[in-house]
Amino acid sequence: MNQNQIKVIQSRLKSRNKKFTLEQIRTYVLTNYHDEELTEDQILAIVDKLSGSDARGLANTALSKIVPADTSNDLSQVERQGMIEQVASTLEIDLSVEQVKRISSDMDWALSDRAALKKQICTAIIAWADHKFNEDATSTDEMMEEVEAHFLSRLKENNQHFNRKVNEFSGEVSKAINKFRTTEAEVLDLFKISR
Repeated sequence: MNQNQIKVIQSRLKSRNKKFTLEQIRTYVLTNYHDEELTEDQILAIVDKLSGSDARGLANTALSKIVPADTSNDLSQVERQGMIEQVASTLEIDLSVEQVKRISSDMDWALSDRAALKKQICTAIIAWADHKFNEDATSTDEMMEEVEAHFLSRLKENNQHFNRKVNEFSGEVSKAINKFRTTEAEVLDLFKISR
């Protein structure tokens, strides 16, 4: 069993507001799929089962209504984007116009049958969702690295400031001790007392 697949399942469940630990998912997969490498369809089925919804079934039903039987390159850009918006809506994923355009432009629309196009649209939307989660994780990592670097820089500045103040204080104490010794020697000289 691939650990990354378990994390993908967890990520997709989180996008549906379902929280499962990696261990819970691993146990479910081992119980139902033994120790085999999961296919994309199996991952989708696991996510549907654990989330308590059949988003794939809904998506396929919606696609049956919106995907024409002839899916050649005759589809306009507006039709393609409309199909993606409807599937995303059925999957309860909010996509901006820009995101829909990007998914549409990244897809290979040269498919000859409805089933292949349905799978292609679902896969493209899921890939987009995974990409967004990865981007979020990367930006979080970058943000934390920036915070840590700033913190370490400020800590270094604070240490340098502290050391400078300690050295200044030490210098003042040395001056005071020297002044005391000079004064002491002058007083002893006055009384001609030897030390």
